[in-house]
Amino acid sequence: MSNQSRFARLHTDRNRVRWTAETQHRAPHKPFLLLAVMDLISHGKVTTNFIPFTPELRDAFDLYWTRCFGPDRSRGNPVLPYFHLRSDGFWHLLPVPGQEAALAQLRQVSAIVQLKTIVLGVALDPAHYDLLSAASSRAELRRVLLESYFTPEARSRVVEAAQLVDDTLQYGQTLLGRVHERFALEAPTADQQYRAEARSVTFRRIVVEAYAHACALCGVRLLTPEGRTAVVAAHIVPWRVAHNDDPRNGLALCGLHHWTFDEGLVTVDRGFTVKVSPVVRDDDGSVALRQLAGGGMRLPTEPELAPAPEALAWHAEHVFRSRVTARLL
Repeated sequence: MSNQSRFARLHTDRNRVRWTAETQHRAPHKPFLLLAVMDLISHGKVTTNFIPFTPELRDAFDLYWTRCFGPDRSRGNPVLPYFHLRSDGFWHLLPVPGQEAALAQLRQVSAIVQLKTIVLGVALDPAHYDLLSAASSRAELRRVLLESYFTPEARSRVVEAAQLVDDTLQYGQTLLGRVHERFALEAPTADQQYRAEARSVTFRRIVVEAYAHACALCGVRLLTPEGRTAVVAAHIVPWRVAHNDDPRNGLALCGLHHWTFDEGLVTVDRGFTVKVSPVVRDDDGSVALRQLAGGGMRLPTEPELAPAPEALAWHAEHVFRSRVTARLL
């Protein structure tokens, strides 16, 4: 079987009830994941025949899924195709050292924690990797996937998703390069060339990963089996003010502390010490928040991604409620 034929004849779930005619009544997980891998190779995120399960790969898959199926991602688990593509003959799972026997016996996996415990990454057949590494043959294999698994109407949405993925990967390179420069409160106007959805996805990915999916204030860390997280990426200087996605203008925060930070009930000073507003009432309902006062925030493992003191100072001056004008109800 030729390499193109392998891409056209992936082992996928065929079911007229579960899958619509737009995907030829077939599960689109494997095509989406292969398209995402091509995107990462195109942008230099994969440069050798080793494909780890990374946040960028997960986000690219999610963009394809949500563009084609909407915001309900309950069935769009990228762990499934990453594991089950091994049945197609060219996708080879590489075990974590010492887990060879466990991988050989494993028949089903759906949780990212389980996957990463046993699987180090993936290697392709050399011939397939060579094809994906060359722009012309990569474009041809992309065409094969589009025509084999999607109707013309669905293809247009897949192409739109590919453009968004392209934006997120380019924007990510821009933002990570920026952290080595002097911090500025306002972002360069050139950032506006990227679409809002791409900017949002990229900022979230970089900031949340920098804090290892833990809230910078309380440390809560919860992930779904698919690797989606309970924390969000919050702008320190709000987007409406500075339009600034510099990772140093971000904090990973749980839902509660994102709200309290935006409302000025908490802030972080230049020394990364948490301050709680005096407007917060001294009662049982606010104990968890008040206990943060005077403690240190959790910092990223990479120092260059730590919040900029200038951004924190701006928040303390313009957002934080430093004086009592009225108490919370």
